[in-house]
Amino acid sequence: MDLTKAVPSVNVPKSPQLGEIAIEASQIVSRLEQIAEGANLTESAFNQSTVFLGLDQKHSDDIIQIIQGLISTDEDGEPTAFPIVDDVGKLVITSHSLAAYCSNLDRHILQKLSTRFTTDITRWISSIFGFIEAAAFYHDDQLEGLVRVTRMMLHYKFPRFLEDGALAYTSSLPMIYSSVASPLGVVQHLCRQLGLPLACVRPVPVNSHFGSQYIMDVTALQRLISEDISSGRTPLIVIADVGTPITGHVDNILRIQSLCKTHDLWLHLRGHSLAALALQPHPVNGHVSYCLFRRNASAHMIRIPTLYRQWDPASPTQLKNRQVGSRESTLPLIAGLKNDHQGRRIISLSLWTALQALGKEGLHSRIRDNFLASERLWAAIDVYRHVRVLSQKPGGESGAYTVSELISKSVNIPLLFETTACCVVFQFTPDIKDGEQLGRVPPYYDKLNSWLGQILQLDAPQVPLDICELENIGVVLRFCPFELNTGQQPSVEEIQSFVQCLEQQLVILRATVQHKETFVKLVNASPVLKLVELPEWAGLGGVRYAPEGWEQLLTDQVKEELNNLNIALVDTLRSTDSAFSLGEGADGLMCVRFGMLTPQSDVEELLNLVIRVGQSVEENSRVLDSMAEIVRKGIETATLDLQKENEERLWQEGILRHVPVVGTFVNWWSPKAKESGVRGRSLNLTQGVVESTENIYKYHMQLQSGPPPVGTKVPPTPQVQKPVGGSHSRSSSHASSQGTSSVNSVPNVKTDKSENAANNNQTIPTKPQSPTIVDISSSQTNIQRQLSNHGVTTKLQTDGSVLTR
Repeated sequence: MDLTKAVPSVNVPKSPQLGEIAIEASQIVSRLEQIAEGANLTESAFNQSTVFLGLDQKHSDDIIQIIQGLISTDEDGEPTAFPIVDDVGKLVITSHSLAAYCSNLDRHILQKLSTRFTTDITRWISSIFGFIEAAAFYHDDQLEGLVRVTRMMLHYKFPRFLEDGALAYTSSLPMIYSSVASPLGVVQHLCRQLGLPLACVRPVPVNSHFGSQYIMDVTALQRLISEDISSGRTPLIVIADVGTPITGHVDNILRIQSLCKTHDLWLHLRGHSLAALALQPHPVNGHVSYCLFRRNASAHMIRIPTLYRQWDPASPTQLKNRQVGSRESTLPLIAGLKNDHQGRRIISLSLWTALQALGKEGLHSRIRDNFLASERLWAAIDVYRHVRVLSQKPGGESGAYTVSELISKSVNIPLLFETTACCVVFQFTPDIKDGEQLGRVPPYYDKLNSWLGQILQLDAPQVPLDICELENIGVVLRFCPFELNTGQQPSVEEIQSFVQCLEQQLVILRATVQHKETFVKLVNASPVLKLVELPEWAGLGGVRYAPEGWEQLLTDQVKEELNNLNIALVDTLRSTDSAFSLGEGADGLMCVRFGMLTPQSDVEELLNLVIRVGQSVEENSRVLDSMAEIVRKGIETATLDLQKENEERLWQEGILRHVPVVGTFVNWWSPKAKESGVRGRSLNLTQGVVESTENIYKYHMQLQSGPPPVGTKVPPTPQVQKPVGGSHSRSSSHASSQGTSSVNSVPNVKTDKSENAANNNQTIPTKPQSPTIVDISSSQTNIQRQLSNHGVTTKLQTDGSVLTR
């Protein structure tokens, strides 16, 4: 059959508006592709109010710019990935614009177009998939066809359903049979739409002893049907999978169909492997329905057809009980399985356009390439020992058939379904002994498989993968060519490149698993390293560096210091090796995360590196803590001395000198002594001593302590010298001894002269107290943080000093 055969030519006037709409739609698609390639948008595309409608009219180009801006970014302002659209997809997008335009035509013209399109599609796909004399229902939601078919069966099994509704089956509940391997949401949606209780659903177990463990157990199905009939319930419909949603396995359709004919049930088939019917058309008998084009290829933009056939007159039950009459022929209309051509929509134009663009050969080629891609990838990865392939094996259990042979040879429908694979599902697994059956992988392997999937998505995007999780298996990786946005499948070279990348990652995964046992053993033996459980981390693991005795005193202050210690440790380690990163355990404490390892990695050396760097960071942290403690004590001592001297100077000079107006006259009458005033204070960090600053202002320089060189004059001793004792919870005496060299590099801390009052509560007018200036030339940020931890408010100045109040 020639799908592209033209209608006999007649003189029909051309509509210029249809051409303009098609051109504009094509231009919009081209502009979106340019944005996907990196073209910049104007600012007006993003600065749009979402609350009030603007008063000014906008040009069509401005509106398109706004839509492009909304499409090109997500909620966080990050660029979004645009789907790849081939020529057929662009034509389908254009057809949506034409369908919207046709909705304004006269009703009789619209009805003629809708009838023509749906009739053509039904005839084409019935011929292509071997479903002769079938009817079709076109819909948007992929489950709507199943809902309408089940409603038709309710009318068929319960003749009073149209008049009485739910009262018609109060004495005999309708039963729906579905495999436990199928998504539960399908039957739940079915019950919600039809108002049926969930008690109508009969989950059928999967095979447990023979055959695939992902397909329906027909023996159990037969037992459930017999139990329901004997209990007065009414079997209604069986939902079977021709390609289960994740693993792609096929139920035993031949036996299920025979069982449905015996008990007069409806059989509904769904799954990607139904496309194999196009490889070898076969006539399909019995009252059965197919859901085709289920969100695959460009089907996100086209309507979904559900093909169905009414009752087979040769059915034994019908021959015995009734003949197909006028009532049965009207049930599809009552159930809504007839598309409404009286509406204002042409629902099937996009699918009609796609089939015309592909033609029979193009559609056959795409389906063949999809099965070939699965076959090639399955054969390439099944050779690895630690990779378990969970999807259906191409060619059947014996592998006797290839896709090319299926096209050239004649096989029956059950064998056709069993020898084609619509997807490839695999996972990384641990070592298993000969004859051992592996069920669900350990939880750690779920994280490894998730990491493997993310790496392959980044490094080998030519074979698109989805990361899924099966209840009894764990995290798996899935490739399904029928769900790609474009009809282009990976080539043989691209599959080989993907397999090479997979092999490299498998080496890393095996090395990481082998090193993990050694890693745990060495960490448990270390007195300063603690193993940390990281639920979402696929690497080697996490450790926390904690000095001995710290984890027995986990107060809030100790937790904060422990976090700071591990943060500083990770910062230092990352400068050596990027495999280290900062993590957080379940207890909220920071830790060091180890990434994936290669076979050449030395775990013991890596842990020794962490311990050495941790000890170094701990010592440096002690020095900074001790220095901060000395600075804080020095500031407190200097402040108290200045307040005391200020009090003494105040009473020595007299209060009258500080009274406004009167003080000016007193100072003129009796000037103050030249050497009077409050001496400043300086903090010598090397000696931990607070000294007065008269020598600094006399000689205009800071004098270093210690024995002077021979022949030089010894500077006078400062009039005030007070030692500052620093104590800290982490043995400050040890820190002082360890950190002498570091402290020597920091200059003295100087406190400027101040003329403030002794107490802020005094009512005597005085100048405000001058701030204390701490001059620090090294480790400014660390000391500032430590001062802040000890309650000293600091501000880093542009000249390298710290202003403290």
